[in-house]
Amino acid sequence: MARGPRVVAIGGGTGLSTLLRGLKETTSNITAVVTVADDGGSSGKLRDELG
Repeated sequence: MARGPRVVAIGGGTGLSTLLRGLKETTSNITAVVTVADDGGSSGKLRDELG
């Protein structure tokens, strides 16, 4: 079961990846909305790390 506050992050690129990496230590209840206009560099990391 997800624990911690519910967090929704919207964005893309390195900034979102960095933010989510930090949030993972505070809550497991994270939803990320990644823009489709992103070039895929950091978005690929997000998919690998967060599923």
